[in-house]
Amino acid sequence: MLKSILQYFIVFTLLFFIGKYVHLLIINNEIAFPLGKMYLYHYLFSLGICILFAYLAFADLLKTQLGLVYLAALFLKLIFFTILFKNAVFSDIIIPRIERFSMLIPLLLFLFVEVIFISKILKKI
Repeated sequence: MLKSILQYFIVFTLLFFIGKYVHLLIINNEIAFPLGKMYLYHYLFSLGICILFAYLAFADLLKTQLGLVYLAALFLKLIFFTILFKNAVFSDIIIPRIERFSMLIPLLLFLFVEVIFISKILKKI
């Protein structure tokens, strides 16, 4: 379990730094919302979900319901994101589509890696 947690930490940390700085380099830091904070949010939440699932799969607690727990965690992730970044998401200022797409890139990056790790955990059960 410790090996997999270390693997999650390394992969998500690399994804955070590489994704954030390449994304900021591509858009030349000209964006109307806190993109770095969005990357940090997805990094911490995805890492937390993977560590929690590694523990739950190892501890035999809710082992048969892990798929439903993941759906609930994903729902909470989106709700908390909307609450924390409501000024960027529900802004009165018209944000161009390319900037709105930039808001989705961190979500999609971390969600893709998170789903890979969670599917590996669920296959082991």
